Amino acid sequence: MMLAIVVGAVAGLGVLAAVHGLTSVPPSLEALEAVLGRPVEWRHRSVGPSERLGGWVVSKLHQGGLSRRHRWSALTSSLEVTGESADRLASTVVAAGAAGLLGPPLLSALFRPFGSAVPLGMAVAFGLVALPLCAGVPLAALARRAKERRRHFRGVVASFVDLVVLGLAGGVGIEGALLAASQVSSDWASQRMGRVLLRARDSGESPWNALGRLGQELGVPELEELSATLQLAGTEGARIRLSLSARAVSLRRHEQAEAESTANAMTERLFLPGALLLVGFLLFVGYPAFSRILGGW
Repeated sequence: MMLAIVVGAVAGLGVLAAVHGLTSVPPSLEALEAVLGRPVEWRHRSVGPSERLGGWVVSKLHQGGLSRRHRWSALTSSLEVTGESADRLASTVVAAGAAGLLGPPLLSALFRPFGSAVPLGMAVAFGLVALPLCAGVPLAALARRAKERRRHFRGVVASFVDLVVLGLAGGVGIEGALLAASQVSSDWASQRMGRVLLRARDSGESPWNALGRLGQELGVPELEELSATLQLAGTEGARIRLSLSARAVSLRRHEQAEAESTANAMTERLFLPGALLLVGFLLFVGYPAFSRILGGW
């Protein structure tokens, strides 16, 4: 009886979600631009029910004033640097939370005919505990991917600064050197800076302001610092080659120090497994002698 009630409730929720997804109106481009805080890119693709659900969740969160909080801005920058969609992330979080909430009661009800002794109340309590844990897994994965891509972007910025210095040494202006340096590599970070610089050139915006805004959107402070250095050259007429060379050296040293700290942390994490392996090897080697000593008594 309990199994029929649980299965009927889940089926009813599924039908309600399908009807809501089919009858709801997709969010407009203006609403998406207001929610994401970035220019809207035109994409001709079909929107599935999961993304509709995610768009509805994001719009409700935006209406609730969540977009004015610091955590929302950090999440938005992580979405920007990874290229993920806010609607897809919201739908994934909702699906993971629903799986964590409904999973233990459903398993308890399914295994009850086979002699499972787990009470339904305890299974519901397990579901309530698993709800935030499962919902936080997609957010943690997003933060990890964003951290890796920001680290990669910082390395690309160091190479980009070196190329700009070479362009300035060849007699090219600051704007031409920036645009030429961004067109050398086919890496995603270089292409992202190249698109921003091309858009700034077409719109009449200064390239350093465009790079600074890009660094703020992606959460890369090194790009914002580079923008401030370039602004001095563009507005005050400062000598920029030495400043950019020093900036490139500083970025490379920072990346080297971060790589060394990561390697040291990995070495420290491997100490405990190595010690356990050594203890196991000593027990394996000394067990025959130890057993003979005990057998002699």
